[in-house]
Amino acid sequence: MGRKDSQRFSIRKYSFGAASVLLGTTILAMGATGVHADEVSTSAATDTPLSASVLTDTAADPATTVDHSEKQVVSVKEEGNTTVTTSVVTTDSLEDAKTSAVKEGVEVEETAPQTHTSLEGAIADNQAQSKEINTVVSDYQKAKESHKKDVAEYDKAQAEYDAKVAEKAAADKANAASKAQYDTDQAVYEKGLAKYQADKKAYDAALEEYNTQKLTYDSKVAEKAAADAANAKSEADYKVQLAVYETAKKNYEAAMAQYSKDKAKYDAEKEAYDAKVVEKVRTEIENKAAQEQYEKDLATYNAAYEKYQTDLAAYKTAKAAYDAKVAEKAAADAANAKAKAKYDAEMVTYEAALSEYKTNKALYDAALAEYNTKKAAYDAKVAEKTQAEITDKAAQEQYEKDLAAYNTAYQKYQTALAAYKTAKAAYDAKVAEKATADKANAEAKAKYDAEMAVYNTAKAQYDKDLQKYQAKKAQYDKDKAAYDQLVAIKAEEDAAKAKYEVELAKYNVDLEQYGKDFATYQTKLAEYQTALAQYKDAKAAYDKYMNDNGFQDLKDVETVQDLTFQREGGAIHTINGISAYLTRDAQARLNTSNVHQYDSNKLEASDIVATSPWANNETEFIQIKEGDKFVVTYDNLNQSSMRENTDMHPIKRVIYRYEILTLPSNDGKGIAAVSSDPTVTLTVGASTDQNKPVKVAVDVEFYDGNGNKFDLTQYNAIVALNSLNHWTGASYVDSGDKPRALTVEAKDKNGNTVRGTWNPYADGSSMSIENNAVVVKNGTADFGTADVTISAENPIKIVAQKATWIGSEFTVSEETVIDATSVNVSGAGNGHSIGTDEFTLDGKDDVIGSYTIDPTSGRIIFTPKKKFENVEHQESVNIGNNRYIPIPNSSVSYDAATKEVTSFKDNQYIEHGSIFNGESSTTLEGWDNPSSPYLYYGGAGLKMADGHLVFTANGANAAGQPTVYWFAINSNVGIPKNPGEAPKEPTAPEEPKAPTPPTITLDKLPAEPIEPTPPTAPVAPVEPSYTVVTVDAEGPTAPTEPTAPTPPTPTVVEVPAEPSKPEEPKAPTPPTEPNYTVVTVDAEEPKAPTEPKAPTPPTPALVEVPVEPRKITAPVEPKAPTPPTPVVVEVPGEPTKPTPPTEPTKPTPPTEPTAPTPPTMVTVNVPNKPVSPKELVAPKVKWHKNYLVERVTRPVPTTPPTPQKPKTPGTPTGPSVTPTSSIVAKQETERTNSAVLPETGDSNQKLASLTGLGLLSMALSGLWSARKRKH
Repeated sequence: MGRKDSQRFSIRKYSFGAASVLLGTTILAMGATGVHADEVSTSAATDTPLSASVLTDTAADPATTVDHSEKQVVSVKEEGNTTVTTSVVTTDSLEDAKTSAVKEGVEVEETAPQTHTSLEGAIADNQAQSKEINTVVSDYQKAKESHKKDVAEYDKAQAEYDAKVAEKAAADKANAASKAQYDTDQAVYEKGLAKYQADKKAYDAALEEYNTQKLTYDSKVAEKAAADAANAKSEADYKVQLAVYETAKKNYEAAMAQYSKDKAKYDAEKEAYDAKVVEKVRTEIENKAAQEQYEKDLATYNAAYEKYQTDLAAYKTAKAAYDAKVAEKAAADAANAKAKAKYDAEMVTYEAALSEYKTNKALYDAALAEYNTKKAAYDAKVAEKTQAEITDKAAQEQYEKDLAAYNTAYQKYQTALAAYKTAKAAYDAKVAEKATADKANAEAKAKYDAEMAVYNTAKAQYDKDLQKYQAKKAQYDKDKAAYDQLVAIKAEEDAAKAKYEVELAKYNVDLEQYGKDFATYQTKLAEYQTALAQYKDAKAAYDKYMNDNGFQDLKDVETVQDLTFQREGGAIHTINGISAYLTRDAQARLNTSNVHQYDSNKLEASDIVATSPWANNETEFIQIKEGDKFVVTYDNLNQSSMRENTDMHPIKRVIYRYEILTLPSNDGKGIAAVSSDPTVTLTVGASTDQNKPVKVAVDVEFYDGNGNKFDLTQYNAIVALNSLNHWTGASYVDSGDKPRALTVEAKDKNGNTVRGTWNPYADGSSMSIENNAVVVKNGTADFGTADVTISAENPIKIVAQKATWIGSEFTVSEETVIDATSVNVSGAGNGHSIGTDEFTLDGKDDVIGSYTIDPTSGRIIFTPKKKFENVEHQESVNIGNNRYIPIPNSSVSYDAATKEVTSFKDNQYIEHGSIFNGESSTTLEGWDNPSSPYLYYGGAGLKMADGHLVFTANGANAAGQPTVYWFAINSNVGIPKNPGEAPKEPTAPEEPKAPTPPTITLDKLPAEPIEPTPPTAPVAPVEPSYTVVTVDAEGPTAPTEPTAPTPPTPTVVEVPAEPSKPEEPKAPTPPTEPNYTVVTVDAEEPKAPTEPKAPTPPTPALVEVPVEPRKITAPVEPKAPTPPTPVVVEVPGEPTKPTPPTEPTKPTPPTEPTAPTPPTMVTVNVPNKPVSPKELVAPKVKWHKNYLVERVTRPVPTTPPTPQKPKTPGTPTGPSVTPTSSIVAKQETERTNSAVLPETGDSNQKLASLTGLGLLSMALSGLWSARKRKH
């Protein structure tokens, strides 16, 4: 251990009578150079201290640090006429070396001590040890520095190697995907080319036939034109009027439809207004009905919209054919008439809209004035409520102070009252005791007198009764022997019965525990079966990956992957083509969840700025819209590379070229998060207003350090298509609802039936779901002031409660105590009833959760019911010319016809048929995590050929939420991993066996014979001792109870609902008159189908009374024009006209397909894997103590003097091995430690004393010389 100054001691003074041998040790110090005493004062003190420690300073070179040494005596013994002194020699250099070694982590081990005959030898040995230790420490310090550098270099090399390996894996994966996609695209191209050539040949033949028929048709048209000229003009005029009418009629019908809808809405709102709905449950029922009707209308609309799309396609084909038949002037007149009709119709529509706008503007002005009035009243109420809350708070605080004072006074009163009651009871007891004693004394005296007379009579009767008793006693002894034999039999049977009852009680306890264990077992078994199915799927996927040659492309990812593109935390980026950025405040406001932060409808004008507020090394949030094209360039890449043969070429730049194809918001706008890491890429989302997907096209380009673009067709650049989610409805719980508190019954300590309640959400929380698992609540019932202990003998029971709608609210109308330990809880639609029913509302599930109790422990659990929405969300990637690489047992597949990669079934929830959940729970690991062993389940690989991909997310992430798609382009392909050992099946508990009941032959004992009672000899009465009771003169005084303060009554201020500000109508834009074209069209123009109008999602009604609706005015139906009467000209002898043929449809030439571009393969050179430096092992040093053994032989005198009898010394002890046992003595006292003098006999005592005096003189001389040299 290290040297400490506190371990060094010195001896100030000694009595000469007891220290003669000790003083002899100083002679040894006189021979050493530079000897001085420890702690010697520098002043000229006359009381010069004598030390048992000899200190030596040695220095080979005056310029070097002095090495301080110390010699401490540990034992002195006599061997004949020789004094053997053993001292331990310590040196600062050795102590410092040991301390330094320990500080540096070197193990220091003490070995056996060594002895020396000279101080110089011991010091030299210490210094040699210190040098050796210092050398080891120095070498170890250098080794640590070297090891630290080696570790740093290894970490750096390992990071570079890992990056290269990842880069190569990504490149191999991308190359394989590109090659696969190219092969697929080439096959599709060749097939398309063959089809094109066949279609071209058919087209040429059809065109030739068409030209022949067109010549015949044109000649027939010329013949008919002259005859139809007059009628054509009147027909054209009629068509103009008819077109105007039809436009007006359509507008009328649309207005009438809107009127009917508005009228129905008005009637519903008027009825709701008149009825003044006061209960949220009623509105929830109506909202659900409206939602169901909306879903039906939406289904009808979707079907109609699909038919409309079909009709529209047919219409476009017919319209194209119609436009192709342009020939003569008659058709041009019809087109002009149509244009004129359209203009007139738009003018009519505009005038009607203008009139409606003026009406709406007047209504808006009135509504705005009403809003301003209501808003002022609302603000006044809010201010009044705020002031009332301040006043109430002050009153409440004063009440709480008064209540605290009252509680203190009441506690004091209770203490005084308890003392009073104790004193009063004692006083009353004394009064009663005295009265009783007085009465008892009188009665005792009278009784004694009477008893003495009775005694004399009884004594005579006793003598007679004694003879009768002796006869009865003989018969009793005989009957008692027979009875005792029956008692023995009964005892054996009772013991057997008691044993059975104990075993039966244990059996019942074991059976109850078995029920609990079996329920736990079933839960664990279900979890095991799910985990086993997942393990089997993962194992099958891994086995296929390892053994099935059909997945060779996937196995090649680990061998031929040229792309390493994993993580680039230090990248910087620039965005070109975007001028709308979200402010940091706007993003923080929207960022209530990963999904809601993309709710684009919540953006305000002030949220968008033209200059990015984000740094180029952090994720940027931008506003996007349909049709946007922008470029994101990433630089400063350090981890990515492309392999070519065995060389790794760093990827220093990545460029993403984005195009926003569609967004589901009404305004076509959305929000995108451009990640700071190019491997995390992009997240796009928008409010879900329409049945449209989020669809984004991207082109990926990789560049080397010289700015050269990697040709992906020349590399195996394989990227991952991970996290392709598909759910048919997100999981949820009814977080907006809460269960009724559970009521239970039990017995209190007095056996009375009492009730307790437990509200799982009394803490203000709500039902929730986390990581796809519902959050369970548990607790115990509150029985108020009742003293209740729950046990097997006193279990709790559930009180089922049925609620009924009475008047304007639900009220509990029926309560039933049931034996069931689990009950359902309904939602608001059934008044939050509790029971074993499967509650429904309008045929739909109305159970929001369940209560489960443990009757014998009193524990209660509430489990919210996990439900699923019906909003489907599906993510897919169109891989274009890139090559698809399947993963075994993945839920994702590839449609070669559409080139879409997606999961066609729900892969998010096990409840919907998925093998794994997407998200992880406490018991099951999900697949949608980059580090999950099941990552393969939701992904595929892609070998890149041209870097062009189209990402699509169809459907909102959940009802009422935005549609969001995060796609990451990187080389982290979800290759199946070995799942290890299969999960272990839980062991079923063993059902206990019931005990066998005993055989009972004697249910009841006969009456026990009654032993006759011997007559009692009368006892002569004893004169009583009379009791004396002393009572205080005055009784105790009761304390006065304090008066509790009255709690304040809060001021109630009814604040109305804040009024909604009306929306100002927009004025219509007048139409522009068309430019007429002179074109003649023969055939009648086809009519475009009418696009169905999507139903408007119902707006949930509020509990507040709605504003009375504005009455709806029905539109005026237009009047149809009168068709013209054709002018009939009688022409004699007119020949019969031939029927003009139908003009043939000119065929459309086919489009020649485009050949795919071969992929550019990426090459990544992976260096040799670095070797981890060996762990540095701390060295071990050994040291030993050095003892100095000095022998001094004294001459033996011829005639020893007669010594005085010495004092008997203490028992000597051996040498100590630590500095802390050096000799310490108190001033002017005898030595009693390890240096106690040995007993040498009378003959040596005087000699030792004389020798000691001589040695003392020499020591003083030496010390004085040393002091002179020192000063």
